[in-house]
Amino acid sequence: MKARVLSARLQPARALCALFALGGVSGCCGRDAPTWLALEPVVMAPDVRQAIALGDKVADDRPGLSFVAEPEPGVLASVDQEGTLTLLSESGFTGASSVHLIATDGCGNVAETDLDVTVGVSGGRCVETVTYAARGAGTGQVFIAGAFNEWNASATPMTSVGGGAWSVDLSLSPGAWPYKLVEVDYTAGTEQWACDPDSDFMQCDEGYSWDAACTPGGPSCNSMLMVPDCSLPTLDVTSLRIDRELNTVSVTVDVPAAKLALISTAAATLDGGAVDAWTGSGFQYTASNLSDGRHALDFSVTTTDGRTPTPVHIPFWTDDATWQNGLMYYVFVDRFHDGDQAINVSEGTSAASADYDGGDWRGVIDKMDYLEDLGVTVIWLTAPQDNPSGAFGGSCNATYSGYHGYWPAEPFACEGHFGDSDTLHELVTAAHARNMRVITDWVANHVEENHPYYAAHPEWFNPLALCGDADNWNDIPETCWFDTFLPDVNYYKTEPLVQLVDDSMVWAREYDLDGYRVDAVKHMAHSVFRNFGGRVQNEIEFTDAGGDEDFYTVGETYSGDQTLINSYIGPENGLDAQFDFPLYWAIVAAFGRDEIGLSNGEGSLQSVRAATATAFAGHTMSTFLGNHDVARFIAQASGEISSLYGDSACGSDGSLRTPDTPPGWSEPYDRLRLAWTFLLTSEGLPLIYYGDEIGMPGYNDPDNRQVMRFGDDLSADEGDVLAHVQLLGQARRGHPAMSTGRRVDWWEGEGDVWAYAREVDGDEVIVLLNRSDTDRTLSNGLAFAGLSGARYSDVLSGETFTAEGDNLTVALPAMSSRVLVLTDP
Repeated sequence: MKARVLSARLQPARALCALFALGGVSGCCGRDAPTWLALEPVVMAPDVRQAIALGDKVADDRPGLSFVAEPEPGVLASVDQEGTLTLLSESGFTGASSVHLIATDGCGNVAETDLDVTVGVSGGRCVETVTYAARGAGTGQVFIAGAFNEWNASATPMTSVGGGAWSVDLSLSPGAWPYKLVEVDYTAGTEQWACDPDSDFMQCDEGYSWDAACTPGGPSCNSMLMVPDCSLPTLDVTSLRIDRELNTVSVTVDVPAAKLALISTAAATLDGGAVDAWTGSGFQYTASNLSDGRHALDFSVTTTDGRTPTPVHIPFWTDDATWQNGLMYYVFVDRFHDGDQAINVSEGTSAASADYDGGDWRGVIDKMDYLEDLGVTVIWLTAPQDNPSGAFGGSCNATYSGYHGYWPAEPFACEGHFGDSDTLHELVTAAHARNMRVITDWVANHVEENHPYYAAHPEWFNPLALCGDADNWNDIPETCWFDTFLPDVNYYKTEPLVQLVDDSMVWAREYDLDGYRVDAVKHMAHSVFRNFGGRVQNEIEFTDAGGDEDFYTVGETYSGDQTLINSYIGPENGLDAQFDFPLYWAIVAAFGRDEIGLSNGEGSLQSVRAATATAFAGHTMSTFLGNHDVARFIAQASGEISSLYGDSACGSDGSLRTPDTPPGWSEPYDRLRLAWTFLLTSEGLPLIYYGDEIGMPGYNDPDNRQVMRFGDDLSADEGDVLAHVQLLGQARRGHPAMSTGRRVDWWEGEGDVWAYAREVDGDEVIVLLNRSDTDRTLSNGLAFAGLSGARYSDVLSGETFTAEGDNLTVALPAMSSRVLVLTDP
């Protein structure tokens, strides 16, 4: 089935050409159809993108030229607003295919041609060795069963190699091959199936029970072999050492000796500049005296027949920043800042709050100073993939556009409302130059109905069952559709499971990303994250070779269920962390609604924080007091929201509510400052959702996505909150105790007052919170809390407090906080 792919952003140019023609301006009207130049056949490796500038393939230059690409099975094709054709093989495909190309000028003249494409000409079957440490076979036998032998439990025995280990060589064609091990104990008369706990990849069948440990006899998923095209050389990173004290890196990349004769050229670069690293049998390179910051090593070869095997891309940092000490800012791109009005286009929604508002990547670049002043170390960007044009029906009798980025309509084209590929590259480079990491959303649960994958492979998607019907949201979360125009990916099938994870690696490498925020985690099979994590470790982090650069992956599981949240994090489950929703609701309940106390025992913020810290120990969870799916904190603190979990976005008449406005008194902002003090002096990677640093108002989505305001557009209260967050953000950068210090409660047992001390490597911090309307004076010892200082300074007010012996006394005004840092040991 052919998939029609067209960049909608080219339409205005076509209309412009027609207007030129009507005005008598020399253009395309009255001329013959465009003429295609001879196209060289494309030979490409599996899973490696290839870009072709189609404008260079047409004989004459004329205004309003646009292109359509219609790929045959085996190849995916997209055309961006610049007229660049991007090709990628479908998962597991090798062989011949083609792409039908259509060029149309501004007056409607059409020319067509075909581009021949050959993907990874396979040399036949490849030998894969599977080794397994049996756990229940006793003196019996272990077999391997899978798609390669029709899941026959006795057709493929493994060979004992001693020490309880078993091995087998399988001859397989390139692609993904699910399998399980079958342990047979003849004495006990038992046969137990199990997945392979050492496999990086899994495939789950519908109705599975997730068991990352692969308990023999348990209802686990299948393991999966990922077999490469063995007709091509492979580049294997066998050693990687990054020394951040000396700012050096050393890497070894091996090529199988049997494939060396196939290589015609080899190239290596450091930060885009060529380096001499090819040894004749692989790559060996050491770099010294690197600058602090982001770097990347790239290694590639071409074969004598013109093919390019999958290259190696190694990103790494030589600064001393960590995710644990960081501060993340969610730039909701469309609502943040308009830096390029030339690309502003309305999609004709029924309400302005549901249409594009002009924010773009150029606007983010323009506001880098603002982000740096906040102390931001991580920028989270809206998903960059192209979303559909037009307005779509939704809740509250309104129509909506894809301004939010969560309706992917193309696998690789950039969202034209945000900018082009070059601008996104420029944004990432600008952030890296300021030692800021960049992550984007990875939206993989669904696609928009015009997406090429849905057109070409409807069998990759689940039957329509809306999440909003019955209790599908909880009963069938992995197969329900978010809306009728958002087909839900069926990850129980191998092909989409491999393809969508492939796509995430393409974006990460192309745009030098430092991590992903993963959308809608509980709505995808656990195998997605096991495979995603395996690919990250093998292709970005290179942990088996000694790499230690963490590509941060944080998931969104909108739930207070700690067990559910935990089931997706850790090396065996795939993700590094998740957003801490249980703590979020406690923060709002404590500071925004006075529904729980600060430190008065069970159910208080103190106890919830301790519980989540225990539940998620070892993981850098992202903490927050607002995001794009919940009512703004300031609306909660001003009493406009009836429920901790938010109210409907619809008014009493069923239509969208009138947008929220800022409260006219100071108390809600006082409460917000208290919440920020707690959040930015606590463990995890705290998130600033754009606008929360000023107390932006807003009911539930879409009102919680109002246009960002800066400078003179802020009220005095909003400016005070901004200054408060800036002080905390900068202090967090300079005081690791605020994020990773050992914690001791310094003052507790009260509903309205709480203080805690934190210390690490001689850095000491005391955090004091008072949400009551009464001034307080707190006096306590220091040594019991592991503190030894004589003088402390408040980063929020600049005041200093001097200890008398082992005792420190601090005045704490009503509805305020202090963050005392050690200034005189």
